[in-house]
Amino acid sequence: MKEIKTEKRFLAVIGLALVGLLVLAFGGARLIPHPLFSNHLLENGRQNLIEEKIPEVRWYVVKLGQQKIGYLKETVEKVRENDHWDIKSRSEAKMVFNRLGKKAELIFNSEYVESEAGHLIKVISDQVLSSQPIRIEASIEKNRVLIKSTVGGRSFSRELPYTGELLGPEGIGQLTLKNLKKPGDKIEFKTLLAELSQVASGERTMANQEEIEFQGKKLKTKKIEENYSNLAYSRQVWLDEEGNEIRSVEPSPFGDMVTELSNEQEALSGLEGINLGTDKYQLSLIKANVRLPQARDLERVVIRLEHNQKEAGWPEIENDYQRILQKDNKNLIVELKRVELGKSSPPKEKISPAELASYLKANAYIDPDNSEIKKIAQQVAGTEKDNFKKALKLRDWVSRNMTFDLGIVFAPASEIIKNKRGTCAGYAALLASLLRASGLPSRYIIGLVYANGIWGGHAWVEAYINERWVPFDAAVPSPQVADPARLAIAWSSLNDGLGELLTAAQKIFGQVEIKILEYSFKGKNFKVEAGCPIYQIANQVYHNLGLQLSLKALPDFTFADLDRVWPDKTLLSLKGPAGETITLTQQSWFPAQDFEAYLISLIKNEVKGGKLEYWKAWGKKRPVLVSPEKSAIVLANGVDIFVLTAQGKESPGRLKMVLKNLKNELLVP
Repeated sequence: MKEIKTEKRFLAVIGLALVGLLVLAFGGARLIPHPLFSNHLLENGRQNLIEEKIPEVRWYVVKLGQQKIGYLKETVEKVRENDHWDIKSRSEAKMVFNRLGKKAELIFNSEYVESEAGHLIKVISDQVLSSQPIRIEASIEKNRVLIKSTVGGRSFSRELPYTGELLGPEGIGQLTLKNLKKPGDKIEFKTLLAELSQVASGERTMANQEEIEFQGKKLKTKKIEENYSNLAYSRQVWLDEEGNEIRSVEPSPFGDMVTELSNEQEALSGLEGINLGTDKYQLSLIKANVRLPQARDLERVVIRLEHNQKEAGWPEIENDYQRILQKDNKNLIVELKRVELGKSSPPKEKISPAELASYLKANAYIDPDNSEIKKIAQQVAGTEKDNFKKALKLRDWVSRNMTFDLGIVFAPASEIIKNKRGTCAGYAALLASLLRASGLPSRYIIGLVYANGIWGGHAWVEAYINERWVPFDAAVPSPQVADPARLAIAWSSLNDGLGELLTAAQKIFGQVEIKILEYSFKGKNFKVEAGCPIYQIANQVYHNLGLQLSLKALPDFTFADLDRVWPDKTLLSLKGPAGETITLTQQSWFPAQDFEAYLISLIKNEVKGGKLEYWKAWGKKRPVLVSPEKSAIVLANGVDIFVLTAQGKESPGRLKMVLKNLKNELLVP
């Protein structure tokens, strides 16, 4: 039996996170693949397939750098449909990620059906990003694609217009083999990116001929540069002399993703035991150049973004509260302001009644028609007449009732309302659903948020109130509207799927550095000097310039843990000569029903069975839990909350001594 030659295609797009995806980079974050593209079946292979009806199976290993994260399996066969033959390509992909110590899995199964000539007929794609799979079915008709998304037993349909011809794996493979003969040769085509629910224009250019190391041998290959209109980067592909894909490399927020031809044993081996100690997710976090004080209550922030891939361009981000001050291919300076509902300045966005109605609809991800979501919306905000107060009540309910779980990649609202677990992507999907169920148009946002020394991928929502879009965040809440220590990158109803979010996010996630230039709090503006350190230590005194907080070390104690960032809440620690430890952690405001009880719960997490006392510190009585071996005090200052803990013998006395040395120059009444 002669071997059937095929080329494989694997494309991963980051984003909501999200989600993405949205998938890994926002939610903490997320990652969404596009199906494999098989190259054309050579004539001998095609004839063999027709006669013997034996499908070809090929396996690939997927890596981030040198670390294996998953596998890829593709089966290609020719099937008889009535009086003609079709090519059917099935792909199965599984990836396992360490997301801050939590195992996150992504599974994708896709089936592409196309004619012998390579024209796309239909696509079926199953995505498993949580416990509830999502199926996307696309049927290609003349000038339109009919897309049906099914989740939790409910289906949502829409049409996607296009012009020209849509090619599938076979068609793209035929063009590649026929026309890419020498460096500079180029082909152009249109196809369907099913997981993104988008039609895309693509091109492949032969860059050069290269001899590469492959499985211990020298192999002659063609190096192909591949680009799509929806994506902001190039994918590099190496084909052997018969047109089979041997290796591909494409950028991601976590480093280069490498897909390489392998065998079943190697592809599957060790996947369940992937080293969770190697955390690639950390690579997507951007360390801030200053610790922002009162981050959840700031009035204004100015940031500079510097692009690592300037050819990718910038997404359109200006709106009612984000203003571009300066822009070129490499740098973007943006002023971020808090939405002030009392001000009468007209919003920049004009929205028609028909468009506004689209932000009330149910879809595969946001589901205001779900019976449990409708019930909660009525219970929480049903009698509230003020729309802003209604939105805050719903935001608070989500914040209080959700549990943050980095193991869930992206779940639809119909699943989230049952288990009430997820990342920020889940918080946002649930809040958007509750808002719509209460009659408030809502849209889903992905972007970057500041939290405890980093900028990370994030998701939140906007509600349409008083003829303007107002941001709310249930995962990183502020006392009122969502604060401006965040950058919105893309907005969507999600009625058309995740595509528009991900295509914008992949221009930013993992591609930029961020510098905070200035910020405003309580009417006072603070500028961040270039090159200014985050903290300084002089004469055994620690001083954090952004937080305006200082601590003098006890005699014979040394500073440690000074550069921890989210999700670690540690700001600093002191190590004593006999193993004693002093720890200062920072967290932020939470919409607790009983805020004093919430503060006490924070120190109860540190001290088990201690005695509750109240000490005066920073001008107020503060709750303290004391025990001989460990004692802790909680210091709420505006929306910043600090927990100071002393561990070791005679901990109450040592806690008092350290507390006297802890100074805050930015005390909030």
